Amino acid sequence: MTLLHALKSSACCLAIFLASCQVTTPTATQPPTPSPLPSPSLKPSPPAKSNAVITFEKRLRGELIKTAGITVQTVNCPTQVVNVETQPFTCIATAEGKTFNVAINPKADTKQAKNELRWNTQGLLVLPKLEKTIQQGIQQQFRLDVKTSCGGKVRVAKPGETFQCQVTDSRGQTKPVTVRVDDEQGNVTWRL
Repeated sequence: MTLLHALKSSACCLAIFLASCQVTTPTATQPPTPSPLPSPSLKPSPPAKSNAVITFEKRLRGELIKTAGITVQTVNCPTQVVNVETQPFTCIATAEGKTFNVAINPKADTKQAKNELRWNTQGLLVLPKLEKTIQQGIQQQFRLDVKTSCGGKVRVAKPGETFQCQVTDSRGQTKPVTVRVDDEQGNVTWRL
């Protein structure tokens, strides 16, 4: 093979190699074409809460702490409540890391005092109160003093659910107590 023949073969290979590459050369900049998809629109911010609603949330939080004896982190009532004095509505509260509803019924009783707040928790069990109820029931039925533990301070539960608490007598014997949630208001039935 001669040098000329070798150069021709190399040139042919080089031409084949370059032909398989694709190169894009920049052209004049063109403005981007609009996307056929609509751009995300800004959502309007929720309306600000009135001073009356903010004051009511603070009052309800205080009532929950005082009445239930639990630590309530937050109470959040709807911003669209027109009159907290007359209109029934539901707030969402968080206590001990559990979220639950609080139903507000301001004028359910026309004879009630003007500043009385009518509310009830929905689906919340205050466990220290339940423990005390179980202790008293066992004391009355069996004349036994027991310590009761239902595990924590609050429990969010739905009607029909069951769970267990533990009772321990003075000798250290522990027995389970089965608790059934009867309704949204926290009524329960328990069985030793």
